[in-house]
This record gives sequence, C-alpha cells and structure tokens, in this order.
Amino acid sequence: MASAGPGRSTRTVGTGAIRNRLGAHPAALPIATAATGLLLIGLGYLSAELVEANLFRDSLSGFDPPFDVIAGLLLVALSFRIGRQNAVAWFFSLLAPALTIFIAIFSPNVFSLAAAAAATALVVVIFPFRGGVYAGSVSGPESTQLMVVVAALLSLLFGMAGVRLLGREFSPPVRGWSEALYFTVATISTNGSQYVPQTAAARGFVVVLILLGVGTFLSAVVVLFQPFLERRLERIAQRLERAQMQGLSDHIIVCGDSVTARAAAEALRSRHVPTVLLVPDARAVDHLRADGFAATAGEPSSEEDLRTVGVDRARALVAADDSDAENLLTVITARGLEPQLRIVAVATSPANASKLRRAGANEAISAITVAARLITTAAIGDRERGPPTGSPPAPG
Repeated sequence: MASAGPGRSTRTVGTGAIRNRLGAHPAALPIATAATGLLLIGLGYLSAELVEANLFRDSLSGFDPPFDVIAGLLLVALSFRIGRQNAVAWFFSLLAPALTIFIAIFSPNVFSLAAAAAATALVVVIFPFRGGVYAGSVSGPESTQLMVVVAALLSLLFGMAGVRLLGREFSPPVRGWSEALYFTVATISTNGSQYVPQTAAARGFVVVLILLGVGTFLSAVVVLFQPFLERRLERIAQRLERAQMQGLSDHIIVCGDSVTARAAAEALRSRHVPTVLLVPDARAVDHLRADGFAATAGEPSSEEDLRTVGVDRARALVAADDSDAENLLTVITARGLEPQLRIVAVATSPANASKLRRAGANEAISAITVAARLITTAAIGDRERGPPTGSPPAPG
C-alpha cells in the first residue's frame, strides 16, 4: 500500500507536467496535432519514393504510404477542432495511431515504424487532456463536418489500397501509388478513368468503392461548402433587402415585435398602406415575412437601422414595443433624425404617455386606457347613455 501512493504521485506529476506545459499555450495542442500530421504525410511520401525494404515480406508489404498519409491528413483536419474540446475530434484522433500501428505490423520498415511511433507519442501527449472531451458536444455542424471528412479519407484509403492490391486485374494494370490515387479520385468523383476491371473481384471492388466513395465525396462537398454558400446567400439576401427598403417611400414604420405592433401592421395592410416592421429579434422577422409582412431585423433606437428602413422618406413611425423605455428611446432617436416626422407611440403604462409626448411623440396612446374605455362603453350599453336628441320617447 505504501508503494502505491508514490506510484500514483509520479503518474500525476508526469501528466500534470504535460498539462502545464501545453496549458500555458492554448494553441500548443492543435499545433502538435498538425505537426504530427505533417510528419506522417512526409514519412508516407518518402516511403513511396524511396521504397524502403521491409523487415519481412507480407501480403501488405509496401502498403504503408497511403496509410501514413491518410493518418496524417486526418490529424491535420482534426487539429482545427481538437483545441476546442470537440468530442468527435478527440475520438477520431485515436484512429491515426491505429492506422499507423496496423500497417507498421504488416509492412514494417523505417518509415512505417517512425510514423507509428509519432502517432502513438501524440496520443500520450493529448491523453492528460481527456477530461475536457466531456465538455464538448458530439453533435452540431463542426462534428458533422469532421465525420464526413473522416469518412471521405477512409474511402480514399480503401480505394488506393484496394486498387493496388488488385492492380493487375485492371486493363491497363494500375501501377504505383500515383496511379492508385488518380484511379480512386476519378472513380469517387464520378469522372471515370481508363482503368477497366477485368475480373469479378475487380468489378466487385469498383462497385463497393463507388457506393462508399461517391456518397462520402458528395457529402463532403455539401458539408464543407455549405457554410460558404449560406454566407453568400445571406449577403445576397441582405443586398436585396436593402434595395427593397431603398424603394420604399411615403410608408409607415412600425417598431417592435409586440402583439400591438403586429396588430397595427395588420390594420395598415388591410387599408393598403405601405408598411415595414423593424424588430430586434431576427427569428421574429422570419415569421413575419412568412405571413406576408415587410420586416427587417434591427434596433428601433438605432439611427443606422432607422435609416435602413427609410425613416427620411417615411410618412409616420409607430413605436409599439412592449417596453415603454424602448419606445422612449425610439421616439427620441427618430425625432432627432426627422424633426417633421409624425410619430405615434404606444404606452403600456398610462403614466408614461405624457413622457412619450414630451420626448417628441405627436401622439401617445395608452392601450390600457383605450381598452378600458371600450370595455366600459360595451358594458354600460345604450340605455345608460339615454336616447339620442330629437328621438321619440320610448313606448310606455
């Protein structure tokens, strides 16, 4: 029992030292991962060019270049996410040493053994940080991108290794890793190649490669380029929105995403009055546009956002947020921009109506007061108000 304590202490100090050294530099772990990946790529390239003799001959002798290169590419791809404690990145970081150790066993030479040692050393370095993995998420866009990239790289590895193993069963035969790479990329990208399978085994391999590779290739293209396309489409939508707003004139701006603001916009639309809603919640904009309203996201108290919706060309502005403080800031900002603009403010508290008028609103309406008057009138009825002047007396 006495010896167990010092052993645990030694292990704690060892992992703590690694953690402290890398923890002082947040970018050290991703850099170490990327550097190891580049080293594996270099070792795989040298193994393919120099054709180092293996320690013993096996069915997979000489197959270490694609395994080492794919493992290196995998680590380079993971390095962009491993520093963010992405659970998927940490999990797939174990795949690189698995690939290099596997091929080092069946194709042992100087390069494959060095690649296996480097990948294993990286696992030893990042192992003390395993506790941070639980803080990451296994879902989300980043995790999806990583899984698609890993699937694409494994499909590439499967194609290169398979076509080299069956290279003589194609016409013309596939020789060398460069031809294997060309055949695999041409096949999974659906471009085709001049290499025609001549045997049942070769044809079966090509069918499996197409089924696996084409799906992962197309998924990788969609997932990796989707963010760029979304940003591009978003910029186009913003330009179209600005052009639409610039074309507005003699319209009414309704500020806020309250029930009152929506009801006011609905009433104005029923009277065919050009109206645009300026709401701070971008999610509410999508719902309003789906219902046919002209709406844009922005702060009603922002001068820039008010100019975006054409406050200088507007007929009037309605401040109808749920907060009287926000309505007050909107009135002050709009009055400072356009001294002649007609401004109508909605007060949620009757006591704030006078403050909104002093701030610059032409009209300050208390929704509660108006509703109370309507309710009172409906409740009292015509009998309490008496007959109209000049009307005949009611029959006795």
